[in-house]
Amino acid sequence: MENEEAGSVEQTMAEQGYDVAPVHDGNQPIGYIEREGLSTVSDSSPISDHLRRITLDEIISTNATFADVLEALSEDPFYFLGGRNQVTGILTRADLNTSPAYIYLYDRISLLEGQLREVVRENAPEWMDAPAVDLHPEVREGIQERYEQAERANIELDPVDYTQFSTLAKVVWSIEDCWQRCDFASGDSANNYFEDVVDVRNAVAHSNLLVENTEGGLMNGRTVSILLEAYDTIEQCLDALN
Repeated sequence: MENEEAGSVEQTMAEQGYDVAPVHDGNQPIGYIEREGLSTVSDSSPISDHLRRITLDEIISTNATFADVLEALSEDPFYFLGGRNQVTGILTRADLNTSPAYIYLYDRISLLEGQLREVVRENAPEWMDAPAVDLHPEVREGIQERYEQAERANIELDPVDYTQFSTLAKVVWSIEDCWQRCDFASGDSANNYFEDVVDVRNAVAHSNLLVENTEGGLMNGRTVSILLEAYDTIEQCLDALN
């Protein structure tokens, strides 16, 4: 690949949707190129003239945790995966919109959801009638309808088990004993942090993009930094509740 012409490589990267690609010498990457950089050079020049060497700053361990990956990608748009003294792959912000990220987050959010229901059961058994919660009539009717359907099937649980996640979060940030149990400084603080968690949870549930804006900055859409903040909230709540 290192002797290919810049124009041909740029076209291939554009067709495949790649912003960055490794340059190989045999089986081992010796550097990388960025599509944006190729757009300003002669189409006939070899890409070996434009490659950038891979340094430790561009490498992330294949054993990195999900939190490590989010933190790294919030700083830079891509990393090369390193393991056993060789580069084994490439990781980009777009990879957060693939199945492994959805599966992992689904597991963590499901665990949090179950624990929040326990918090409400233990600390706010009268939550449905709590003035601080102020449930909308349609929300209340929906909970009651799902509860009654389960009751008719002899599998009824507690009404809190039939709340949607957004309603559950509202109960937690509205009732002091609940948000304190989750280690928030105030109800307003819990509200602010849970807004992103609810948003991410809905994206996971409906298979929408987790990262809507891979550039960051002031553009619209969920960035890696916002996803990281939501994930931190999830983990901090789980730590507080364990």
